[in-house]
Amino acid sequence: MTRIRPATWLMAAVALFLLAVAGYALLVHASSQYWTQIDTAVYRDSGIAVRNQPAMLYALELGPAKLPFTYTPFAALLFAGGSGASFATWQVGLAALTIGLLPLVAYLSLGLAGRPAGLARAAAAFAIAAVGLWLEPVAMTLFFGQINLVLLALVVGDLALPDRIKGKGIGIGLAAGIKLTPLIFIPYLLFTRRVRAAAVSALTFAVTVGLGFALLPHASAVYWGGKITRPGRKPFHLDNQSLNGVILRLTSAGPDAHAYWLVAAVVVGIAGLATSILASRRGHELLGLVACAATGLLVSPVTWSHHYVYVVPALVLALCGPRRLGWWPLPIGNQGGYDPKAQLLPRGLLLLAPNRGNKGAVEFTWRGLELIVGNYYVLTLLVFIAAAASALLLTRRRVDPAATGVVGPAAAATTGRAARRRRALAGR
Repeated sequence: MTRIRPATWLMAAVALFLLAVAGYALLVHASSQYWTQIDTAVYRDSGIAVRNQPAMLYALELGPAKLPFTYTPFAALLFAGGSGASFATWQVGLAALTIGLLPLVAYLSLGLAGRPAGLARAAAAFAIAAVGLWLEPVAMTLFFGQINLVLLALVVGDLALPDRIKGKGIGIGLAAGIKLTPLIFIPYLLFTRRVRAAAVSALTFAVTVGLGFALLPHASAVYWGGKITRPGRKPFHLDNQSLNGVILRLTSAGPDAHAYWLVAAVVVGIAGLATSILASRRGHELLGLVACAATGLLVSPVTWSHHYVYVVPALVLALCGPRRLGWWPLPIGNQGGYDPKAQLLPRGLLLLAPNRGNKGAVEFTWRGLELIVGNYYVLTLLVFIAAAASALLLTRRRVDPAATGVVGPAAAATTGRAARRRRALAGR
């Protein structure tokens, strides 16, 4: 049997990825709603506000949807750099950047899973990116015009760097300086004995805060003082796939919901972070990354479904590990339920739950299967963390990275040195 060359696999995978991108372009052409990108408008308008009304940054209603700016002052400073470009330029640029980062994130994730660099790994990355483009979190990131893939690339790229690199930690610090949720990776670095990288991350984050206070003092005082208002979707809306969202739905947003969330966040936060740390120390670096990200998504007060772009490295983990999972487009009606006559849209299983829009409270009436489907993402992450923790605890012996093929940055360097010594001795 003739063996197919890696170069051939790569060409086929690139063709598949381009086909997926063409499918997205056709979707945008056929349905104009996929080219509104209301959050992109908020980013651009926040940059304009920084240039013209910096003290009003967190008081303005931005973009056609009249939304508030909820990112850090440092993020607004970055957006100000490109605010002179037209909105159409922002739309095309951010969409192209998001799509272009997909194979890069997949390639880096494969490296964290122990796959060697080369054409075969690149081919796998493009194939995974082709599938990832149509998963609900990525599709909705493009729909809203979000920067989730940029933040994901900063985090994954940082963790993929060898531990000996002095600049390791800058990417995570920058990501946290733009949006706070990546902060969870700083204790992850610290407790996986990458103290220098954790310190670099913390220092980088502190610099972003300092720049905000230096250049936008009033806006920084408002943001870090917790005085910004966050109108819009109610936090119990089904798109909020965090522990807080689930508890708000189960308690009908009752007075004790906040206390329940705090207890749940502490318990799940400790358990999830401990699982990610244990995974990394056992040599399963990609598992550690995904478990840490899952923990952050769960404990955050608000985690909209499009924040789940960590599904891309999770897909790599599923393909390289013992489990397989995924999402796929489904025809969804205007009320969120399954409708075979509706247009095929890449929104996934989440919106199978009854949904009457952002102003409704139908989540309080869910029963049985509706509760499972409506809290699907959270339940998936809880099961994933529990399963990962159980597997790691049952396997008490430290896994040999060379035997499993799952090699983290530090383990990869050690394994490589050992292999070179063996080859040198064999050549004597």
